[in-house]
Amino acid sequence: MSKYRLSLLLGFLGAGWFFSGNAHAADDLDPCKMMQKTDVETAFAPNKFDGGSLVQTMKGSAKLAAVSECIYTSKGASIKETLSVSLLVRRAPTDATGMSPAQARAGAVTLKATPVDVSGLGEGAYWVNLGTARAPSIQMNVFRGKREWLVYGAAGNKNSNVLVASLTNIAQATSSR
Repeated sequence: MSKYRLSLLLGFLGAGWFFSGNAHAADDLDPCKMMQKTDVETAFAPNKFDGGSLVQTMKGSAKLAAVSECIYTSKGASIKETLSVSLLVRRAPTDATGMSPAQARAGAVTLKATPVDVSGLGEGAYWVNLGTARAPSIQMNVFRGKREWLVYGAAGNKNSNVLVASLTNIAQATSSR
């Protein structure tokens, strides 16, 4: 699932945009410290989740942005009831190499997704459904300054409005970490 999500992001942004940069990014990029199990379980109660897994990590370099993803999967549910919640963080080496909300939105539109504004999460925040009405895959895009792009994701057999509301709560609680 997370490799699929990363592939989609790379596909609509182009690997050069997603990973480009001119300086070393910080090595402390850990989305599992930003979005913790308690945040996920509070937002998606009564679901219980595993401890979270750091599933994608690409350290920054003089040419590459740092990218890392953490994913939580609900426990004890059937496959039909399984819920996956993730946070992908892209940290550009400099402000000039960061991803703007306009660039990210343009990439989403290329994927035939419809960006929907989200208030209270900073300038340019929006969500898209990269899944279907029956099996939504919601991505909440939050921009922290010019260098950091946070993509909160939730996929499972839930109403997309529930997923959007839960991800908004998680983003409000965690995006300042």
